[in-house]
Amino acid sequence: RWQTPWVAVLTLGLLAVALIATDSLIYIASLSLFADLFYYVIGIVAAIALRYRHPEIKRSFKAPLISIGAPVSAVIYMYMMTELDRDAFITGIAWCVLGLIIYFVCRRRYGEAGTFTLDLAASGAEDEPSPAEKRAMDREFRLWTVIVAAASIGALFLFALPWLLK
Repeated sequence: RWQTPWVAVLTLGLLAVALIATDSLIYIASLSLFADLFYYVIGIVAAIALRYRHPEIKRSFKAPLISIGAPVSAVIYMYMMTELDRDAFITGIAWCVLGLIIYFVCRRRYGEAGTFTLDLAASGAEDEPSPAEKRAMDREFRLWTVIVAAASIGALFLFALPWLLK
């Protein structure tokens, strides 16, 4: 009557109950977190590679200190991956290795992909923001800089709090 996707809701509810009943919820959550962290590492490495392999790309915004922040972030994410459930970590590594094997087998069987040509006009990389857009983006960047700095300082304080209270 209200077009509620009741089949999907019921299925997810039953799946959640099954996961809780079998004690595999932590494993699946850890495996999912492994995948998320791994995708972040891939994105960070891709951003660094793009910055160095294609410096000719005109960028409307360049992240400051990416050569410092990106590698540090990647190392932190990789460390976080090692702190997950051991079985989930091993499974995640196994899936990554399996994915690489499939990639190289398919590459060998079907050949290399076509050559990549960088089309800046089609990508929108050459588009300049209007002055009003640029001011709004700069204001938002400053706001997020303050928020991230405050959150980082707060996290460091909470991390150090047990040693300070000794």
